[in-house]
Amino acid sequence: MRHIQHYIVSFLFICTTFNCYAQKTNPIKGQIVGEDKRAIPYVSISLHNAKDSTLSNTILSDSLGHFTFANEKAGRYFVKIKNITHQETFSPHFSLTEQLGEINLGQITLLPNNTYLAEVLVQRKKQFIEQQQDKLVFNVENSMLADGNNGLELLNKIPGIAVDDNGVLSMKGKSGATLMINGKMTYLSGDQLANLLRSTSSNDINKIEVMSNPSAKQDAAGSAGIINIVLKKGIKQGWNGAISLNGGLGRGTHLGGSLNLNYRTEKLNVFGIYNQYHQNLEYFNSLTRYFYPDQHNVPESYSQQENNIRPKLRSNNFRAGIDYNIDSKQTLGLLINGGFGKYPKYEPTTNSFRNFGDNQLVWSSATITEGKERWRDMLYNVNYTIKFNEKGHELKIDLDLVDHYSKMDQQLNTNYTKADGTPLNQPSSRRGDIPSDNKVYVAKLDYILPLAQGYKLETGWKASHVRTENDLHYDTLQKDQYVPDPTTSNHFIYKETIQAGYINLSKSWHKISAQVGVRGEHTHTLGNQITLHEQFEKSYFKLFPSAFLTYTLNKKNKLQTSYSYRVQRPSFWDLNPFRVYTDPFSYSEGNAQLNPAYEHSLEFGYTLASKYILTLNYAKRTNVVNEIIGTDPTNPYITYERPENIGSFRNYGLSIIAPSQLTAWWSATHFANYYRNEYNIPQEDGLISRKGNTLTLNSQNTFKLPKDWSIELGGNYVSGLTIGLSQIKSYGQIYTGIQKNILNKRASVKLVVNDILRTNNRRYETVSSTIRLVGKSNPDSRTAILSFNYRFGGVSDSNSQRSTGSEEIKNRL
Repeated sequence: MRHIQHYIVSFLFICTTFNCYAQKTNPIKGQIVGEDKRAIPYVSISLHNAKDSTLSNTILSDSLGHFTFANEKAGRYFVKIKNITHQETFSPHFSLTEQLGEINLGQITLLPNNTYLAEVLVQRKKQFIEQQQDKLVFNVENSMLADGNNGLELLNKIPGIAVDDNGVLSMKGKSGATLMINGKMTYLSGDQLANLLRSTSSNDINKIEVMSNPSAKQDAAGSAGIINIVLKKGIKQGWNGAISLNGGLGRGTHLGGSLNLNYRTEKLNVFGIYNQYHQNLEYFNSLTRYFYPDQHNVPESYSQQENNIRPKLRSNNFRAGIDYNIDSKQTLGLLINGGFGKYPKYEPTTNSFRNFGDNQLVWSSATITEGKERWRDMLYNVNYTIKFNEKGHELKIDLDLVDHYSKMDQQLNTNYTKADGTPLNQPSSRRGDIPSDNKVYVAKLDYILPLAQGYKLETGWKASHVRTENDLHYDTLQKDQYVPDPTTSNHFIYKETIQAGYINLSKSWHKISAQVGVRGEHTHTLGNQITLHEQFEKSYFKLFPSAFLTYTLNKKNKLQTSYSYRVQRPSFWDLNPFRVYTDPFSYSEGNAQLNPAYEHSLEFGYTLASKYILTLNYAKRTNVVNEIIGTDPTNPYITYERPENIGSFRNYGLSIIAPSQLTAWWSATHFANYYRNEYNIPQEDGLISRKGNTLTLNSQNTFKLPKDWSIELGGNYVSGLTIGLSQIKSYGQIYTGIQKNILNKRASVKLVVNDILRTNNRRYETVSSTIRLVGKSNPDSRTAILSFNYRFGGVSDSNSQRSTGSEEIKNRL
């Protein structure tokens, strides 16, 4: 508890220090409202000298219509309010003196611009892809991608992103990407992260931000970059909300629904979101293992494995919070974000062991694996924002507590058979109790200070403390009784504390904008192997610089370049050396000796005609963390998978994004990415070099039809890729959807069909000195989903998404 008290005391000190600067400086205040007295946000307000009407200053009202002119000279003034949907309005003249105090113009009412309303009302739909200085934004909310998918399926449709069923994220061929939700890390293991994405409905996702070179403001973790999923949030005045229902079929039934409620006034915003997701899935996998004794070139034997995985996902997620505007400058927020669910799996598996030379069957086995996984995930957040003026001078504070608990009850029953069909040995049985208890405490501060001559300073501090505990127990069946298996049971406690600070300095000139920053992180880790009476401890400090430069050639063309130095820390799960059996002949285990991987990343970008984006990228990573395979020393027919620091990695890439409006009714966005991965892997007998080229293509087409109908057709293709010791073959999919807006466009009905040709399969090969794996995964990817969405209540307003400080760690658990 001592470190928590330290964070709170530090916050109180910093808040007290910064509030000293929030003194009154003779401001001019007011609020812009409509005829109904509801606030009008983001209106242009100009301050003029009354004598000659010369312009003194121009600002925008905030999200609640409030505005403040600060530090103005004494004199006589008036303000002019201009908004395209309302009539131009002027305030009465007023005098500003040097005496302390304020000029409060009260509520200024704007009348509707009837001429504008009578002629045309243009609703600007955001482009599907938007290029910003430090990120690429995919606005999926209005796309058919946002219907009938879960978060895992949606991410695999985003250009340049890939995520597998084990929760491993990669961007443009580089593994090790970090996932955030609403600017917060998801402190989960790979499997837990995959379950979270499966249980997140794409209907609740607003946009996806891809940061290949994040700024120093972001955590340095995630060597391949950061992917931030921004969820929807109510942005309307008064009571409002949305209801979503969907159902369909794959190999099993898919059902889901969500309810989004929001109440918003000038002072208060209260919101609550609940969604439920049910999926009955079925996967088919096949795997051939070739065994090479004494590193011979020809295998001695091989096994053929076939398994049928039948999981049933049941998830419930909710988000509730309050934002209270203390005054026009200060906001206090509370947030609770949580979920609970279960993922039971029934998995029959067969294994046939044969001699390689004559292909004769030696023996076979049949296994029934049952896993009952369940989880509970809670996040509690308090945040505070103070805006010292309207020029961007502000301070943000976040305090987070994350509590995650998951448990897997596993049962493996196996029968063995000789080649002639008679029993071989006694049936075996193994049962596992696999819990994971994780707690994360985070304190975060971000401060923005506009400086003279257009410079802007951003600085901040973040402290996090993580404690994760796994007390795994395996029992094996011996003489009709289950007895503990001490060779595979393990009790492990891991603690990690990171203290980080950053500073960013940015400046814009006529055609050039630049930002440079550096982040310093001190990491202290302590692992306690209670079962083995062993401990390991590490402590290190690193600086992580970043830089961005943009040169605007003209209104429609610009050049960009960016650089960042980042780290991929081993996940807490990877550092835990206990074993988890997937079947009697294979298991995965962690590695307490893993070291962080570090990466230099450089990008050059060119934006043509304000829409075509061409990017060149290069990355070099050392101490690459990747899965290796091998055979168990006690049984050559049992294989293992374990993370190791395997060597160095280089990535070269070229990508292009090409949105186009082919006709008035046909719009499209196309993405192409070519990259090359090169690995240098040290071995006892030399250096292994693995290289591979990859081409990825992605296309999304929307066709607008009469009477509010629309059709979408899209697809993606990956030619194959090299990741460490593995080579993945080509795969892809085609999807389509049809939509009809009803009830005055407040509701829509959509039918989406994913992976029409059922081509989204994974074929792969993994090689080591003693074993070679050749496998194929056939997921439950062809689905037809019918969805209904209805929005009700409220008047449009604007509201920014809120993130909290804990998101940068959560996906490492």
